[in-house]
Amino acid sequence: MSDKKLYEQKIKAQFDECKAQVEIFKAEASSASATVQIEMHKQIKQLEEKMSEGKIKLAELVAATEEKFDTMKKGVESIWQSTKSTLHHASKHFGK
Repeated sequence: MSDKKLYEQKIKAQFDECKAQVEIFKAEASSASATVQIEMHKQIKQLEEKMSEGKIKLAELVAATEEKFDTMKKGVESIWQSTKSTLHHASKHFGK
């Protein structure tokens, strides 16, 4: 299997894990007080926006040729780092 394909699978798995965590946050938010729900939903929205950006970058990477892989990889890594940071911030906010 090519490095590109392995990398695609790795990033997709990471975004899938993040998506699962967002679903957990949503479940927790539904049982929180109204005031807390507002803040939780802000955090969830930020995460979903980052994940959406990541999906776009990943789709671009998948469509890229092997020659453009390294260039595209940098963009994917950048958005993934931003997503991880947002997830970490949300996790602290949610008490995880």
